[in-house]
Amino acid sequence: MKKSSLLIFLAAIFLVAGTVVYFGGDAKTESLQEVLPAEEKGVYPDGRYRGSFFDSGDYEVALQFHIEDNTLYNLSYRHLYWRGDDYLNPECEDNELFPPSDLEVLAEQHKELLEYLEGKDVSAIGDLFTPEIAAEDKDGEFVDTWSAATIRSAKVISAMRDALNRGVYRLP
Repeated sequence: MKKSSLLIFLAAIFLVAGTVVYFGGDAKTESLQEVLPAEEKGVYPDGRYRGSFFDSGDYEVALQFHIEDNTLYNLSYRHLYWRGDDYLNPECEDNELFPPSDLEVLAEQHKELLEYLEGKDVSAIGDLFTPEIAAEDKDGEFVDTWSAATIRSAKVISAMRDALNRGVYRLP
């Protein structure tokens, strides 16, 4: 008898939960549509945005940019690290893993990613999934000088998406 009561109780809970999710989801969708009409999806308010990419507790990419009329401007890195080496400051005495010349090449490639986006619509961020269209290769190969891996454009994309998800950092 206890077993059947428990099953009925659980079935009732699933029924109530399903009803709440179903009807609650419709209400959420309607309220989101009121906030952001269909013709404005993918449109972001004007202002300064800041975003970051963290990996294993390390602050690897932090950047900022401005959006005006859904166009990207003034893109720059605030931090650009990998395994503790500072790409933006290749001569830093705390850099231990790689020579400054390698860090300079990688910093330049990463800067080219942001330069590519300058003056483009926000939707162009997805172009960075193919970084070779945005950054110049070195010696005929588009690779990091020490890891033989393509530059980490996905980290830049992630930091930019983080900024967009966070919303405007400072209004114009």
